[in-house]
Parts: sequence; structure tokens; C-alpha cells
Amino acid sequence: MVAPSNRNRFNKLTVASLCLCVVISVYHSVSSGKILKQFIVKSSFEDAVAVLPGLGGSNTGEDVDDDLGFDDGMADKHEYQDDDDGDNNKDDDNVENEGSGDEEENTSIKVVSTEIKEIEASEETERKEEAVEEVATEEGTSHQQDNNKMNVLIFYPDDWRHDSIGSEKPYVLTPFLDQLAKEGIRFTQNAVTTSICWMSRATLWMGQYTSRHKSYKLKCPRFGSKENWKHSWVKLLQNSGYFIGHVGKWQYYTYKTANYFDWAKLFEGHHWETIYGGRRVHASDLAKEYALQFFEERPKDKNFVLSIAFYPPKPVGDGRAPGHQWSPTNETRKLYENVTIPEPETKDSYKKLPQFLHRGPAVGRFGQRYGTSEHFQASMKNYYALITGVDQACKEIVDKLKEEGLYNNTMIIFTTDNGMFHGAHGLAGKWYPYQESIRVPLIIYDPRMPKKKIGTLDDSFTLNVDLAETILGATGVKPDELMQGRDISDLYLPNKKNEYHDTASVKVEPWREEFFYEFPSPEEVFIPSSTALVRKQWKYIKWPAHDYEQLFNLEEDPLENNDLFNEMSVKPILDKLRERHDELKTQLHNTSYGPRDPSCDGFLDFLHEIQKAEAR
Repeated sequence: MVAPSNRNRFNKLTVASLCLCVVISVYHSVSSGKILKQFIVKSSFEDAVAVLPGLGGSNTGEDVDDDLGFDDGMADKHEYQDDDDGDNNKDDDNVENEGSGDEEENTSIKVVSTEIKEIEASEETERKEEAVEEVATEEGTSHQQDNNKMNVLIFYPDDWRHDSIGSEKPYVLTPFLDQLAKEGIRFTQNAVTTSICWMSRATLWMGQYTSRHKSYKLKCPRFGSKENWKHSWVKLLQNSGYFIGHVGKWQYYTYKTANYFDWAKLFEGHHWETIYGGRRVHASDLAKEYALQFFEERPKDKNFVLSIAFYPPKPVGDGRAPGHQWSPTNETRKLYENVTIPEPETKDSYKKLPQFLHRGPAVGRFGQRYGTSEHFQASMKNYYALITGVDQACKEIVDKLKEEGLYNNTMIIFTTDNGMFHGAHGLAGKWYPYQESIRVPLIIYDPRMPKKKIGTLDDSFTLNVDLAETILGATGVKPDELMQGRDISDLYLPNKKNEYHDTASVKVEPWREEFFYEFPSPEEVFIPSSTALVRKQWKYIKWPAHDYEQLFNLEEDPLENNDLFNEMSVKPILDKLRERHDELKTQLHNTSYGPRDPSCDGFLDFLHEIQKAEAR
């Protein structure tokens, strides 16, 4: 038998939902002669709206992939949107968020929805009061997350170079990130081990070099198989009771992402998105809205990790008009109206590059994006305006974290998947092992951080391969044996005993003073493979398919403008670097696992993917 309070609640919501359906149905019938195909009375406002065309509800997507054997959970299986993958469609001109119909319809909906929300607010209060009473009568029952465990919030935009923040370039407006660095640590020499979107993202999830996770190609995420995914930090934390969410870019669209996360909202490929009801919203704002929705819907009795993969500031399409490949909002673009962006010192030095780099997408895209001063200024202003938009979105998400009282129990990581040349060396894009391509920002806010470390800069070599173990270290979960990085908190919690978990590993050996970079291209004609040994003073680069080597003194030549390979005075140094490079390469490749997936090979298929995917 239904309790009186529940019966009244049901009756009020049913009547209100019915009113909403009638208003919209009548409107459509009168104005356009169309009758709603579905009319279902639901027990809540959200459910009522879900069946109305163009007003809401989640896409059902495809069925869960049984071969992976994972639970669908609360994940929202959105239909995948391609990743600027060669549809070469320019986003519409900068447009403010638009409504989903004319003013009369929106007004009618607003009146009814306001009444319903008021009812639900009242009912929510009743539910909370009833919940408190229930807890009081059930000894030992808890509806709160374990405060002895840390949550983790990951901000992960696309194509963002290490120095594209206000603390490096004052004309770049990132007030939130600048403040986050003051409350945490900024790692100034952070780098990726492979500078390309999908390989770098696989490294984020797995904590492995590309030579180990072997996800060489966009449509072949080998790390996503059931056997390999169990080694990811996501699966390890799910096994430990964490609730894992992901918002934004996923990219590995061959697989059904709902099987990987407990909660997911996926979209990518554009700077402006059209969502339910025809409302246009900027991609950064949409990521923010979904992140806030995650906080509302997450189970409050579980600790969480939420990753937010912003699509901006990545370029979209191949338009040749000045600034055409970046579409910020009007508000953020106006902030850069009276700014002149300095052009790179090495813009005209591409002739110093190896001859085989004089062709290919990096040179071709330079002409599209930065070929003239007008192109450069328009492109960089739009790019930085997108960055400012992401910065604003991050702030609002963290404000929500503070509102819920979670800020002092949550690690926040801000980093990106790869750098960008922005015209340096006469190049666009990334891929190659030069500094502009491989270095990316990293800011970590950690409530465990000692006061003397807060607001400091750290020039240690931190890498994207370290992020998995850093996340696991903060949550007290043992890293997987196949991970190849290190918990970055070792740099600011020396000789630590984790105050949250006794199980966290403690490493006392010195931090790395060098690292190995690899770019295993499936087809040399398009983008050549490369490897490198990187130290603070020296960088040794090898282009294996061309039997070509380079050597740079980074202390004297930080812009890598003078190749010293043929200088006899540095030959002893060169010999030692080459030997160490080969040693590290052998170590990495000898510890890789599993055969290369033959379905990921082949020139034509790879070239098609490259042309289709702007995320190279």
C-alpha cells in the first residue's frame, strides 16, 4: 500500500507533468499541425520531458557490448560525434547560445516547468527529512563518501602547449589556472611521451608508453579490450569502490564507452554543439554543464574520479580564412581584440629542418593557419580565446566542488594531451620531438601538500605516463604491474606516509633526470617515426626510417635552432647519448606486451584515418 506522503507526492507530480505535456501538445497542434507521437505520463519532470521531441532525454545509443563483459552502469551512451575527422566542416560563425523554438513555446514551458520544479524542491526537502529519520533509526548506516579517501578531478583539454597560460604569457587570460597553481604546484618541464592525441590519451588511461599499450591507431584502441582494460587506473578504482565519470572527448569510437565508465557524456569534433531542443552551446560550456550534472547525479556514498576532456582549443577543419579553424564565444574573443601576439622567433627557420620534414601536414597546415601575419594573429587570438573559455569553465566546476565541501578532499589535475608548434620552426600541429610539441602544462592541487610546497614551481621531468600512478597514489590503490610511470606526489611529499591510506607505495629513489620519447608512425610517408632522449641540457633525436640524427644543447639553444650533430667537439657527448638512447629503447620494447594488432596496419587505412582525424 502506498504511504499517504508518497501518494500525495505522486499525484502532484503526475498532474504537473500532465499539464506540461498538454501545453506543449496543444502548442504543436495549433502552430504546426503536428501531434506528438508519444504521450506518456511520467512521475517526474525530467521523465516527462524525456519523451517530448527536442526537449530532453538521453540518447539510447547502442546496446552494451557483451564481449567486453562490463556493466553499463549509469553511463549515458551518446551517439559518437567524429573528432574533427576530416568532415572539414567549419563550425558556424561565433554564435551565442540559441533557444530551441520560438518565444511563445519557451514561455509556456517555462511557466509549467517552474511550477514543477517548485513542487520537486518541496518534495526533495521532504525526502531529505525522511532520509535523516531513516538513518537515525538504522544504527551504523552511512550515506556519505569516505572522507579518508581522496576524490580526483582531471581537467584534460586538447592541443594545449606548455606556455599557453597566463603565468607564462601575461596576455593569455587564465586567471583560474594561475590561481590553481598558487594553491598547488606547477610543473614547468612536464612532457608527453608521444605527441599525438589518441596515443597520449591511451597513456593517460593505462600509465604505459605507446610501445606497451600499442594503441597506434585511432580505430584500434588495443588498451580497450577486456583483457587490457583491467590494467587501467579506471578499472582498478572501480574494483576499489570508486565511481568513475568521463565528460567530453573519448576518440576511441570503435568501442562503446559506456562499458568503461560508470557515468559518461561524450561529444567531440566541434567548438559549438547543438543539443536537446536545438539549443546551441559552446563545447567548453557544455563540458561544464555535464560536469555539474555529474555532481548532482553521482552516488553520494562513493568517492569519485571525474575526467573532463575539453575539445577546445583544438582546431577544427581545414579552412584557410584567417582564424577559421578556431571558434570561441564573442565574449572571450573580445578580450583579445586589442592584443598583438608575438610571432615565434623560429617562424622562418624551417629550412634548417631535415629535408624530409619539408613536406607533410606540419608544413601544409602552417600555410593554412600561420602563413601570413593576418593569419597568425587571427588564429592565435581565437586559440587563446578558447583557452580563456576553458579556464572559466574549470573555475565554475571547482566552485561546485567547493560548494559541496569536497575541495579539501579532492586532488585536481590540469594537463593536456600534446603541445602545438603554432608556427615555430615554420610548422603547425605536433608529432615531432621538438619542445613546442612535447611539452604540456601540468598543475596539481593536492590537499596533502605541505605549506612550503604550495605555490611553487617544480622543473623535474614529469610525464603523462606518471598520471595513472599519481591518481592511484592519491586514492591509496596499488599501481598495476604494467604501469611505467611514477607517483608525482613523491616530488612534494618526500618520504611520505600517505595520511589517507597505509597501502600507498612509498618510493625514495631520486627522480628521473632524463626520459625517452617515441612516435611510432604506422606510415613514414605521411608522418615520420621518431625517438628521442631528453635531458635538461641535451636532446638527442633519431629518425629511424631516414637514418637521420640530431643533437641540441637545450641550455644554450632552448628553441632548438642549431643542430650540433656534425660538430666534432660534441662527438663524445653524442656517442654517450646515442648509447643511452638505445639502452632505454631496448628496455621499453623488451617489456612491451602482446603482438601488434595486424588490423591496425596498412598504408591506405592509416592514411584514411589521418585525413579523417584532426587529432593527429
